[in-house]
Amino acid sequence: MNRSLGGLRYNKSKNHKTQPDYLGRLLITRETLQSIVIDAQNNSNPLVEVGLAGWNNEKRHKSGFVDSYLTVEVRALSNKDKRYFKPTEEENPFTNLEQFFS
Repeated sequence: MNRSLGGLRYNKSKNHKTQPDYLGRLLITRETLQSIVIDAQNNSNPLVEVGLAGWNNEKRHKSGFVDSYLTVEVRALSNKDKRYFKPTEEENPFTNLEQFFS
């Protein structure tokens, strides 16, 4: 099974509070994307929910430099019974990030 993975690294060039703390890329497999599209087509909720998983990683370079980063995986939800993450106000990604996009 191919996995939809990406990585986030600390934004070393951040010079304003509204800039992101981490930057990276995500490679989504066609299988994952198709599952997400099918879910969006068959679900009347205006939000499409996906699962996320993350791992702390580091790469040690020959020079001795250690590059620390977060590996992120995106998954289509397989359990259709437990839908829609109900975060507390402190955890809510929409309200916590609103200050950066206004």
